[in-house]
Amino acid sequence: MGVFIPSPRAASRRDALLQRVFEMIPGLLLWSTFLGLFVFSFLRPAWVAVFIIAYDLYWLIRVTYFSLFMWFAYRRVRVEWGTDWRTRCEKASGEISAYRREIEGALARAEGKGADKRGRRSLRLHLQEIRRIEAEKVEVWDWTTIYHLVIFPTYREGIEILRASLNALLQADYPSDRMIVVLAFEEREGIPAYRKAKALRQEFQSSFGALFTTFHPDGVPGEARVKGANMAWAARQVRPYIDEAGIAYDRVILSAFDADTCVDRQYFGCLTYNYITHPQRTRRSYQPLPMYHNNIWDAPSFARVVANSTTFWHMVQSIRPDLLITFSSHAMSFQALVEVGYWPVNVISDDSVIFYSCYLYYDGKYETVPLYVPVSMDANLAESYWRTLINQYKQMRRWAWGIEKFPLMMRGFLVNRAIPFRKKIKHVFRMLEGNYSWASASFVIPIFGILPLLVGGREFNQTVLAYNFYSTTRSILSMALVGVLLSVFLCHALLPPRPARYGRWKTISMTLQWALVPFSYLFLVGLPAVDAQTRLMLGRYLTFWVTDKRRKEGSCAAARPERGRIAGLAEIPEKKEEVG
Repeated sequence: MGVFIPSPRAASRRDALLQRVFEMIPGLLLWSTFLGLFVFSFLRPAWVAVFIIAYDLYWLIRVTYFSLFMWFAYRRVRVEWGTDWRTRCEKASGEISAYRREIEGALARAEGKGADKRGRRSLRLHLQEIRRIEAEKVEVWDWTTIYHLVIFPTYREGIEILRASLNALLQADYPSDRMIVVLAFEEREGIPAYRKAKALRQEFQSSFGALFTTFHPDGVPGEARVKGANMAWAARQVRPYIDEAGIAYDRVILSAFDADTCVDRQYFGCLTYNYITHPQRTRRSYQPLPMYHNNIWDAPSFARVVANSTTFWHMVQSIRPDLLITFSSHAMSFQALVEVGYWPVNVISDDSVIFYSCYLYYDGKYETVPLYVPVSMDANLAESYWRTLINQYKQMRRWAWGIEKFPLMMRGFLVNRAIPFRKKIKHVFRMLEGNYSWASASFVIPIFGILPLLVGGREFNQTVLAYNFYSTTRSILSMALVGVLLSVFLCHALLPPRPARYGRWKTISMTLQWALVPFSYLFLVGLPAVDAQTRLMLGRYLTFWVTDKRRKEGSCAAARPERGRIAGLAEIPEKKEEVG
């Protein structure tokens, strides 16, 4: 097995040197680009002009790729939402060949009676999956033997936030007596944490199979004040209960949620189905679609643009499971968590670092399974626009700080010789290219893109290249606007219902908000990424920052309502019922 050291504090002088070198690489790539473009705009403006045109073409290809995959993901979401996953669990747990024949019959009836296209496509996808399970002779586990461990790490969130998240669990179409819920408080929060814990225990103690409240002590040696330390403490505290109950670790699926995470009604059914039907179930993480919809109608326009863009990005990632890593709220086998030694206790990006911990521990034989069900979280909303703007910047900088896993991953790859070289190259390139484009595009395209014309001098401005430079780059970027238009459509397609307190103008503003894309991407996407990579390069490490969570109403916002269940066999009547 490979060894992964999820710590920026290297144990030896050699490890410390490697850590610093790898920490500097992303920032050096970024600032080499910026300084090179600035200097050569004066010295060799033609070179810069060619680079800018090439970069714009690269960005057009990237936007085209993003738009296509975003559309494919949306179509898959439309098919999957409304699926009766609990029924699928029950059917798959039985005799698989009989279930396959049942689906074949349901599909034949659906096509014969002209059922809606979404329903037929869902049945086809499901039939394809069942045939794969049957062909590979996968041992499908009994879904009633599966338990769900749900951990909510919390620090200074209001009790209404936690109450809404717990109520969402109860509204899920899954037996709550097979849920083990942990509210993981920080001891340093003081008396308010104990008051919230007592109130929530009294309200929900009898609602789940078990409800625990844990208090992570402050100042544990080797730990930083990060979410991963709290969750690792909580998981260790609940482990004796699992042992005493005689539940095998591979029968426990852990969902690591943010405090404001409200699950979709079908989340646990979908997660359970994908777990019990996967041959390598304990060597997989499971990633639902994060949607920042809890308070989306109340958030300022710039916060909505960033929230929606984040949702779209993760929809795109779901289409490429081979490159998908865990983010924010995700799930995994409790057995895998125990085997890799829980979450790291001194890094900020625990959600993605835990994936690479497993990836290295299992010698590259670890992947993430996309779940096309949403988990709804909060968009940025504070007591004022200015405070919301600051919070949005800090949140995006914290996400961009995920580049901290690059040196950790590289050190792990150097130690682990069992992972194929091509897999290592794929992950290294994906991480560097993604973070480089994240930080550079907002500056290279609008700022450095016009610099050669401004400072290149008369000799350059009289060349054919200079004459065609502006029109060429403008044409390329105009074609890239298709991504914004698609975002406008998907924004409205995925929005939860408009609250009664808002009129139609609010819906119109959801379209007009996309005019803020240039501002949002420069100051709230690109600049935080530059900030994060520069800090890592200089060794000025960030500390964990908790996003302020506010709602005008305490309940979770559901995604756009389902238009009837999809692909449940109950919707397709038997022939005798059709005749009758």
